[in-house]
Amino acid sequence: MRTVIALLILAMTALGANNVSVEAQQPLPHVVEPGDTWPALAMRFGVEESELRAMNPQFNTLRQPAIGSTISLPEEASEQPGRLVRDGDAGILAIALQYNVSPWSLALQNELDSPYRPTFYRPLFVPTEGTIRDLPQGIDSLEVSMSPALPGVALGIRGTSQQETINLNGHLGGLPLAFAAENNRFIGVAGTGAFFTGGEPELVLKSGDAPAWVQPWQFAKREWIYQELTLTGEAAQIDQNARDEERARLRELWGQITPEPLWQGPFVTPVTTYLEISAEYGARRSYNGGPYLTYHEGVDYSAYGGTPVMAPAAGKVVLAEPLYVRGGTVIIDHGLGIFTGYYHLSAIHAIAGQAVEPGDLLGEVGTTGLSTGNHLHWDLLINGIWVDAAAWQEQQMDCWLIEGLGRPCATEQPTD
Repeated sequence: MRTVIALLILAMTALGANNVSVEAQQPLPHVVEPGDTWPALAMRFGVEESELRAMNPQFNTLRQPAIGSTISLPEEASEQPGRLVRDGDAGILAIALQYNVSPWSLALQNELDSPYRPTFYRPLFVPTEGTIRDLPQGIDSLEVSMSPALPGVALGIRGTSQQETINLNGHLGGLPLAFAAENNRFIGVAGTGAFFTGGEPELVLKSGDAPAWVQPWQFAKREWIYQELTLTGEAAQIDQNARDEERARLRELWGQITPEPLWQGPFVTPVTTYLEISAEYGARRSYNGGPYLTYHEGVDYSAYGGTPVMAPAAGKVVLAEPLYVRGGTVIIDHGLGIFTGYYHLSAIHAIAGQAVEPGDLLGEVGTTGLSTGNHLHWDLLINGIWVDAAAWQEQQMDCWLIEGLGRPCATEQPTD
């Protein structure tokens, strides 16, 4: 009997030890941020890169982990401070002088036999305060506006640089980014559109002559509304040539990018009173039983005819006239490739070339052009791509971007 009891005690002890062992091996979740490459993460948390990759087999071994994705770290991972710096044309000696470390010690820590050898933009570990991330040449910090991202919205990046006005260019999955920089800060913004397939497109940034920096950016799935519309009468007899000419003219207009942001605060809704939002951005549309080949490019506010339509933010009126499809039209350039449009107006009170402030009267709600009832169609484009104007407001992208330049985001109230 004593033997049986002893065996039971040993079995329970072993089971407890196994449970402790299992608990000790629980991985730690880590959300990937810009610059969290496999080598940088391994250095930052004191683990082998091969171990990290083995713990995360769901990732493509040929790419870096995507911004916004979640990876697993070993429980024993312990974060250490430091920075990864690309030497560019400066060389190891200049980096050692900048961070007050021995050049020979810096070379040794980076497995280099001499501080006099060029490293050709290879990231060098510097033992100093900071977070270890592998960022583009000349950039000290980098963040994104949404992680993971969604299609059909404005997506931004912002950060700090070693130069007062860093020269950046780049794209997101082939979609252009518009940049502005001042006072050692920079911002960039892109539009994706409602048909953007998402997945993990690559964010590509290039600073001066340095090689391009690349990291995927994870997108989450977005659900869309589907609408079946029936067109009759004049609305069903669309003059395709007139429509195409109108769009080509507007495409040329939207391509003329003002390099600096012209707004100073949050975008306000252009109508203060309306009955309902009768159509949301991105809604897939079928006309007269056809396939869902198009989507709604703006937000429709159903309102009484004659309701005032006001500028949501500062900018410059670049078009104010009747158009075939859009009817009474006003378009504002807000800078940085961002345009807003106001369509189907019954009256136009703005003029082309006019500088506007929030609350300035642009026109009145109507049902001109190809329209089936009184409403304001409000759209927002970034680099010629329609994005969700309502999401722009909800995300507070207006303030997120200009604050990225170190400017205050003034609370702009509509004027009477």
